[in-house]
Amino acid sequence: MSTGEVIFPVTIAVAERKNLVKQVRVSGVVRARREVEVLARTDGDVVEVRKRNGDFAHAGEVIVRFDDRELRLALDRAETGLLGAQIEYKSLGSSEAVFRGDSARLQERLAEARLRLAETEEAFRQGKMSPEEYLRLKRTYETDVAYYSVHREDVMAIKSGLSQARETYQRAKMDWEASQVKAPFNGYIADCTVRQGMRMRGGEKLFKLVDASRMYVDVDVLETEVGKISPGSRAEVVANAFPGRAFSGIVAAINPVVDPQLQTVKVTIELSGTHPKTKAAPADWGRARLLAGMFATVSVETGILRDRLLVPREALLVRDQRTLVFTVEEGLAKWCYVEVGEQNEEYAEIKSGIKVGDKVITSGHYTLAHDAKVQVGSPGENRVAE
Repeated sequence: MSTGEVIFPVTIAVAERKNLVKQVRVSGVVRARREVEVLARTDGDVVEVRKRNGDFAHAGEVIVRFDDRELRLALDRAETGLLGAQIEYKSLGSSEAVFRGDSARLQERLAEARLRLAETEEAFRQGKMSPEEYLRLKRTYETDVAYYSVHREDVMAIKSGLSQARETYQRAKMDWEASQVKAPFNGYIADCTVRQGMRMRGGEKLFKLVDASRMYVDVDVLETEVGKISPGSRAEVVANAFPGRAFSGIVAAINPVVDPQLQTVKVTIELSGTHPKTKAAPADWGRARLLAGMFATVSVETGILRDRLLVPREALLVRDQRTLVFTVEEGLAKWCYVEVGEQNEEYAEIKSGIKVGDKVITSGHYTLAHDAKVQVGSPGENRVAE
């Protein structure tokens, strides 16, 4: 080899027959299965915050606690009032002062009131009664039906005050429970800015709860492309935060309406996990967990073309408006015009021009000429032989 001879460093790939997966590539935003803003249900002073942002909370677990002393007193009073009403109710049960709703006489009166009500309805329909008279009689007979239909136990509950005492107790209990803010479902705490000692008002946001047990990506697919996908189609998701790390998913839902302005259809991708799909991940990939709100690129499978001769797309060059690739033969670059078929983001189908097993150059070939000397290896600067 003569001094000064230029050898071009290149990288190669082997042309081989395999399946070409067709895809639609779109962008979207990652979201969690559920997100809810938890609001204060009562006014009060915060006395305890048991979780911080990023902490996991179980359903029913208390997250924020308000000062409940006054609410506790109100609940105790309501409980005492309920006990007194229950005692009075029992006392009325042994008294004859309360009529029995199932007596024969009351049943007769009930039947008579129902008959009068039906006769009034019929007379009004036949035009034999003015609207004013109809409304007056209807109100009277409906009241009679309600009165004679009441059960003895209902009368006892009203006379003893039990009904009202129960309502007062339930309301006081709800008010006291509102001072214990609990997680409505399993999830992670987010956007929590409340601190001990803060005064909160009912309706103010305390924190957000995120259920990340399932993650989704909502994307907008052009109406011209949406017909190529269907529920269950496979998808790959690459978050901008973790370039080169793919997450697996499927098409979970396709909105049946086209956006009239964007001419797109909303498609929902359900991810099978929150970590990249790999068996040999670097140690730092354990931190590559999807978070709600991340931007991502989604590739949705639209079909599989089987047994096609494929090369990486970066092997393709266009010169004089014709497509070509360089192959390597005995250390020399060989110029080969090719006919290109279907393509995806990574590979191109070659219909003619090269054959299976040919070594095509994928980098370092932009300035090559036919029969230029090359050295296969890592891309780098042109090297001059010693």
